[in-house]
Amino acid sequence: MNTTAVLPFPLPGLRVGDSAAREPRRSPASAALASASDDALVARVARGDRDAFALLYERYARPVFGVLLRLGGQRALAEEWLQEAFTRVWLAAGTHDAARGAVRPWIFAIALNTARSELARKRHRAPHVSLDAARLDLPDRGGGEPRLAERLDAERRSATLAAALLDLPDYLREVVVLRCSRELSFAEIADVTGSPQGTLKSRFHRATQALKAAVARRDRGTR
Repeated sequence: MNTTAVLPFPLPGLRVGDSAAREPRRSPASAALASASDDALVARVARGDRDAFALLYERYARPVFGVLLRLGGQRALAEEWLQEAFTRVWLAAGTHDAARGAVRPWIFAIALNTARSELARKRHRAPHVSLDAARLDLPDRGGGEPRLAERLDAERRSATLAAALLDLPDYLREVVVLRCSRELSFAEIADVTGSPQGTLKSRFHRATQALKAAVARRDRGTR
C-alpha cells in the first residue's frame, strides 16, 4: 500500500509504550483549530485542509493503533493498517454525514474495515505473544524474588490472554477489542460494526468466557 502517494504528508508509525504519539508536523495556523469539533475538522479535511487532518490524526491515531494492534497481533501490521486507515479517512472525508453519526465511530469503522479487508486478504495470524507488548520491568531496588515472580506470572498471563484473543473468531475478537481496548460503549460499537447491541453483548459475553477459560487452563497447567 503506497499511502504517501495519497496523503498530504507521510504519517509516522506508532509504538505502544511511547510517552507520546508521534504526529504530523502542524503549522502555526493549526493552533487555532485545536478546539475545533471533530465534525468541523472532517469538514475541513474534505476541503483538503492539511492542518485539520493533522489534528484529526493526533486525536485518533493512538486509540486506532491500539485496536489495530490487537486485531492483527503484530506491530508492523498495525502500523501498516494505521496508514491505510487514515488514507481512507483523508479520501472519504467528504462522504461523512454528521446527521448519520459521530466522527469517532466513523473513524473506528474505517479502521475496522481496513483490518477486515487485510485479514481476509492475508489471513495472517501472529505468533503467541503479548499484544500489550508488556516488557519485563525488573525492579532495581526492593521486591526481591517474590516481586519478580509476580511480574513473571503477569507476563505469562498476558501472553496467554493475547494468544487466546487471536484464537477467537474475528467477530468475537472485534467486540472484545473495541469494548476493552478503548472502552467504547455498546452503542458506539454498534455504529462501528453495524451489528445490533444485543448481538454484540452476547458476543462479548461468549468471548470473555472463552478468554477466562484459556487463562484458567494456563493456571491449572502451571500448578
